[in-house]
Amino acid sequence: MTEDTIDNSLLSNLHRHNPWWKNGVSAFDELNIPAQKKSDFYGFASPHKSEPAPDGVDVYALVGQRGVGKTVLISQFIRQRVKEDGIPPQNVLYIPFDEKPLYQLQSNDQLRRAVNYYEGRILSQVFENDAPQYIILDDIHRIEHPNKSLEGWGKEVKSLINEAEDRHVILTASAELQIERELKRVGFDSDRYSVWPIFPEKFSDHIQSVFPELGEDERRLSPRPIRKGETGLPNACRTGDPTQFFETLRELYDSVEADSSRIRSQVAHYLALGGVLSYEAEGIDSASNLSDDTYKRRREDVRLSLYQEIPGLDAVKNIADLERLCALVAADLESPFRYNRLSDLFDVDRRTLRESYFEALDKLFLLTPSPEYDNSRPRSIRLYLRDTALVNSYLGHNPSEVLNDYQLESKLARAMAFDHSMRFSFNMNRYAGYDFDDYDPPAEPTVEYWPGTEGEVDFVFECAGVPVPIGLGYKAGSMEPTTNAVAEFIETYEAPLGIVVAGDTATLPEPVQVLEETPIVRIPYWFYLMLA
Repeated sequence: MTEDTIDNSLLSNLHRHNPWWKNGVSAFDELNIPAQKKSDFYGFASPHKSEPAPDGVDVYALVGQRGVGKTVLISQFIRQRVKEDGIPPQNVLYIPFDEKPLYQLQSNDQLRRAVNYYEGRILSQVFENDAPQYIILDDIHRIEHPNKSLEGWGKEVKSLINEAEDRHVILTASAELQIERELKRVGFDSDRYSVWPIFPEKFSDHIQSVFPELGEDERRLSPRPIRKGETGLPNACRTGDPTQFFETLRELYDSVEADSSRIRSQVAHYLALGGVLSYEAEGIDSASNLSDDTYKRRREDVRLSLYQEIPGLDAVKNIADLERLCALVAADLESPFRYNRLSDLFDVDRRTLRESYFEALDKLFLLTPSPEYDNSRPRSIRLYLRDTALVNSYLGHNPSEVLNDYQLESKLARAMAFDHSMRFSFNMNRYAGYDFDDYDPPAEPTVEYWPGTEGEVDFVFECAGVPVPIGLGYKAGSMEPTTNAVAEFIETYEAPLGIVVAGDTATLPEPVQVLEETPIVRIPYWFYLMLA
């Protein structure tokens, strides 16, 4: 290969990044790719279907914040396609643009030289090759130049697609906007690409990491029965009859009841770890095993992301204010924020808060606003950090302190319940789109809150066009006001059902209980997280 210079830095390292060209399937035995596959893998690589998701479009993108596992998913995808599905190893070209800063200089020229070498020296070795080809550009956003006159990466990607049949380009980036903006700029039709968000590891993935046997088919809790068909939540919302949905919840609980104590024991540790750290420390069963500086490093990673990614989102004049906003949210996880107070603190108007501050952080999956349901001009808004380890880092705790602070645990439980409600909403509406031909699911999930006269409904989302109220009674003594608030919402909006999520301190006559004379079902907190 050539000497590692500015012009040829990428080319000179191409074989190192693609060891399967030389070593075939044996290369994957030495790459230290995690064996555990988080749930995102199955929607991406589709190992049990006829073709993986990227084969359905010309360009497929995975987007998510630093540390959520996009590169690991890519590695597992390559291993699946080559080792398990049997495509020629020469059919995969992988380029990590964040590996070396030199790759990001004259990036289009370097990419073109790398592809020319790949096509002339590697791909040409395979004769009668009918298998799909994959050109994988990891961290493509690192080479974008939104504020400069330099040519973006879109034109080169468009050329790569047009130069070969059955070729698919897979991209990773931090935010959907980074993909859509560049592809739109070069006139790439929206039906030719797909963008899939990757979030921090959810609770069910954490459980399967700590207890691998619970990931086996006969023991794994699959929420599919409550997502689609006659037993699903979308059907219950459509018909107004939640009977089968409630019965299916009981059956799902019964399927994991024998392991419930083990699963429940991990709630506090997961809240202390958060999804990113849980994924990094695969299989860790106690947050007390984390070093005292773990949270500090997590916060530094987020700070780096803010300064690297936000300029590309054209969002905020003072980027440091975004970190201050995250710290403010971490300090008060229970109360809605008044718009006037936020405007005074950051010296910006309400529109700037919504369209710049909130939007920028939301696009990076760091912080998500939760507006008031059915109020076009609310005075307050709830804000949630999407990773509880980030909350802990801004509060200045260490992992052991978090495990021993029940009041903090209950606050973290609210933040994590919101995150999983966002996932719950997305999956329910996605399957509603499959089940009902006349239903077009929303492009992005939205979870709101509702302040009633009897109390507050913590989370409200619409499924199949019908509102679903969810109340959280995590702390002792909160169950009655939470249940009353959900009942009031049901009466006000004629909702067909409601869900109350109970913490471990609640005294329940049975784990999954439909309350008398109401369409309200009460379920344990850990079970709700497992269903998301």
